[in-house]
Order: sequence, then C-alpha cells, then structure tokens
Amino acid sequence: MATPGGQQRFLTELARCRRVNLDTNILVYYLEDEPRRSELVTGLFRLVFGGSLEAVISAVVQMELLVKAIKTGDPDRAERVMELTDLLRVVGVSPLLAMEAAVVRAAGLQVADALVLATGIVAECDATLTNDRRWERALPALDRWPSITGSHVDFSSHLLLYLDDFLKS
Repeated sequence: MATPGGQQRFLTELARCRRVNLDTNILVYYLEDEPRRSELVTGLFRLVFGGSLEAVISAVVQMELLVKAIKTGDPDRAERVMELTDLLRVVGVSPLLAMEAAVVRAAGLQVADALVLATGIVAECDATLTNDRRWERALPALDRWPSITGSHVDFSSHLLLYLDDFLKS
C-alpha cells in the first residue's frame, strides 16, 4: 500500500507528463485490483480517464494481457482487457518502432520488453511506467545511443518510473 507521501510523489511525477507509456504489469495491477498497488494505479487511471494524462501501450502489452484470458478460457477477463485497452492509445509494431526496439534489445532487454520500451520512445511519451527492475540494466547503454531513427525524442530524455518506488514515503 502506498504511503501518503509515496502517493503524492507518484502524482507529482505524473503531473510532469502529458503522455505516459505503460508496461504490462501496470495494467495487470489495475485489472486484478492488486491490493499493494491499488491506490497508485487507481490514481494513474483516474488521470487517464479524466483526460489530463494520455496513456499509451504497445500492441505487445495488449497481447500479453490477453494470454492469461485465453489460457484459462476466461472470456470475461478478455472482455475487461479489451474494454480497458480501447480507452488507451495502442501502438502497433512498425518498421520505425522495430528500429528503436533494436537499440533497446542490444542494450540487453528481451524482445517483448524492448518493444514495450521503444513504444514509449516512438510515441513521444514523457515516461514509461513499469515495475520490471531488469530494465535498469539497459539504461546506461541507452544513454550512449541516440534514437536510431533521428526522431527528436531520444532515450536519454525518456523517464523510466518504477511503480514500487512510490510505495515508500
């Protein structure tokens, strides 16, 4: 559960953003109403649904969310996933995104994670929100590489936020 100070720090960080890229785990916490993180993700989606923050996800995230519903034969879960993702901007894998993801993949992330993080770059998000600490190891390598596509948004200007950092005050 987020402390009042952690919740406030989280909302302050989000207030600095106009557009945020979401990793799969963030949406899972929301869909499953995960108790420890419920206040944080509810606050996030309140901003998104209220129109003060745009949320972007990779089509890879949408796919990952649907896998559990398909494996378990749960059409209600699949419907909840589709209803939620219909309210977000879903970015498909394009040649441009694949080029950016190649840089992230070369920095050490797995293919799906590289595509998710590169989505935030290509979609010109101010930040990517995740809880996957494995992404930290890619950051130093990404700082050495400008955006391969020459877009004005590069890896060094993209903020990576870890949700659990805000559980602390």
